[in-house]
Amino acid sequence: MTFLKPVKVGDEVSLYADLEGMGRSSMRIHVEAWRRDRYGAESIKVTDATFTFVAIDADGRTRAIPRD
Repeated sequence: MTFLKPVKVGDEVSLYADLEGMGRSSMRIHVEAWRRDRYGAESIKVTDATFTFVAIDADGRTRAIPRD
């Protein structure tokens, strides 16, 4: 993850996430972070990344993700 712009104390930070894919035991989630200066109206993207999460059981083995 690389920050494209700094986030300063007092900035408003908005996070947006999308589920990009889901397997039997894992999911890929893309996250973007945007900042807005407390006195401004313009939002600027400060970073984005795609994370992969894997469901594990108490023994540390992968397990199926429950589907509802």
